[in-house]
Amino acid sequence: MTEQSEDFFVIDAHCDTLMALNGRSMNKKETDPRDFFADNPDAHIDLPKLLRGNVRCQVMAIFLEDNQLANAPEETMHMIDIFDEVCKKSNGAVCLATNAAEVRRAINEKKLSALLSIEGAEALGSSLDMLDTYYGRGVRAIGITWNRRNAFGRGLRGEGEGGLTPLGKQLVEKMQVLHMLIDVAHLSEEGFWEVADIAKGPFIASHANARAVLDHPRNLTDAQIRAIADHGGAIGCVFVPSFIAKDPNDSNLEAFLLHVDQVVKAGGIESCAIGSDFDGFVPIDASVIRNTSEFPLLYEGLRKRGYSHGDAAKILGENWLRVFDEVLS
Repeated sequence: MTEQSEDFFVIDAHCDTLMALNGRSMNKKETDPRDFFADNPDAHIDLPKLLRGNVRCQVMAIFLEDNQLANAPEETMHMIDIFDEVCKKSNGAVCLATNAAEVRRAINEKKLSALLSIEGAEALGSSLDMLDTYYGRGVRAIGITWNRRNAFGRGLRGEGEGGLTPLGKQLVEKMQVLHMLIDVAHLSEEGFWEVADIAKGPFIASHANARAVLDHPRNLTDAQIRAIADHGGAIGCVFVPSFIAKDPNDSNLEAFLLHVDQVVKAGGIESCAIGSDFDGFVPIDASVIRNTSEFPLLYEGLRKRGYSHGDAAKILGENWLRVFDEVLS
């Protein structure tokens, strides 16, 4: 490793680890709720791995499966309770971040902060009434849809056509007032452009790759990447094998870096970041990195690719911190 290889921090904009802590792991080797404080050999994410990987802020998504939607607010609150219990048991090693200053404190103290996001506004039900409640519990980012349709908009795989509903447009407006991160990762293309029209500041795609490299519906076109960049936002390049290569078994670090290159080409270095989606896909042998402890290998891959230390540090964490500085006041 280079002399500067440890002189970076990671902010990862998306993982589904709260599912594993709730006993709903995507990893079929896990049959019980994950112990977040143990170094689990088969896990993408736990506290020991995060600290070894120089992760200083992990955005933790609250995702509800179809069979949980009937009780969405209760299920969402339960997952927040699980996260709160992790913070309590950590004796200060893990802290909730609700603004950029708290993330910066974790960076300076070499600790882990975690930012709560909701993946799919189904958690709100069919009104904005719960938004202030979730904000009060620490949620600072919302993906308006997952792949399905909800009361706020159509996800990428939702039936029919269209983007945001009138209620969805109200949600975007209110999130801006609250200084929350608007996430378009799973939103239909029509909805994406409606967000771009409404947004007065940065919005994000927490976990997506470049469609110019792989024509997958979850990846972004160059025009979408430029729109996010023009608003001052960022794209979290994602480790999901099927979003990287046509044959998921061809997914590896070099294939992933093609997407990084394209996001930088289309949106500029300031727009490119990381959104691993760790614990949100079934692990296979082909991987960018095996788990969150291996972010130093990603740093080395960026350097070998020709990125300067400063630009690699931007991609791994500083670009998200810039967005947090602007939005999470």
